Amino acid sequence: MSPYQDDNFSKAYTTALYQTKGTVTTNVKVRSDENLEVDLLFVSNLQNSAWVTEDLGLFDKLMRVHPTIFVEHYSGYLKPRHIDRCGTRIDLHISGEQKEAKKRSADFGEAQKPFTWILATVCSKKILKDYAAMPDEDLGAGVYRLPPGYRRGIVVIRELPKTPETLWLRCLGKGNILTQAFGDIKDLPETKRERNDIVEVCIKHFRYLTEKLSTGLSEEEADFMKTMQEIDTIYQSEMSRARLEGEAIGRQEQGFTFVMRLLNRRLSNISEDLPEKIKALPLEKLEALGEDCLDFEQLSDLTSWLARNER
Repeated sequence: MSPYQDDNFSKAYTTALYQTKGTVTTNVKVRSDENLEVDLLFVSNLQNSAWVTEDLGLFDKLMRVHPTIFVEHYSGYLKPRHIDRCGTRIDLHISGEQKEAKKRSADFGEAQKPFTWILATVCSKKILKDYAAMPDEDLGAGVYRLPPGYRRGIVVIRELPKTPETLWLRCLGKGNILTQAFGDIKDLPETKRERNDIVEVCIKHFRYLTEKLSTGLSEEEADFMKTMQEIDTIYQSEMSRARLEGEAIGRQEQGFTFVMRLLNRRLSNISEDLPEKIKALPLEKLEALGEDCLDFEQLSDLTSWLARNER
């Protein structure tokens, strides 16, 4: 578990991404030792349509290697003690769950024994070699697997290629890695659910850091805040645009209702297709129709006006 406070950010970030693809639980207590916690537990539900509609690239591939996944995140250098602690938490978790399952006369099979991904910005080649971590040829550069019995893998974020496939993992890096990745995320279409949820996570974290300014930020936190502040600026811009669009829609609807009321008073037998044509008019033409319709005497006056102004 990361000693740096963006540990909370990484949990909120991963939860936002995977809440539509299964069950996400953070700060999972280890039954055999209540003082130990696992950062995040993910139990996948491959029936969820989000696996098809929301492609998170390499991150999805990691989260699909096993039905039950532990994610441990370290924002800086991965050290031997971090890997050892992950192993301890896994062993104690499995032991505790097996005991609970036995009490209930329930099964605790291979599907319930978690596979752990350790995500770190940097890890030395020596540490990888000491733990017999081998490159995962199927998953590509930056991804390593420990021997199968350890049920662990390591993702070195700095080694990931800068491609759309790795985008969502690179956001859990630090420094320039983080900044560049968020730059790519903000350029995604605003219609993407995962993009918008991540922006909201960033805003909440930015506000947390802003509140903490009174007590002082560490150098890492200050750098991290710069990126969060950029996201906040984008969010405020999007909100302003959405507000203006909402106001325009409101005026449009009010104008349409008002014009139809005037037309129904002056004319009779308005055919069903005409209101749709009127509703499609831009606001300025709708306002012009509201004035001109006062001179209409028959339905042909309206149809002629629309023929001249529909384009």
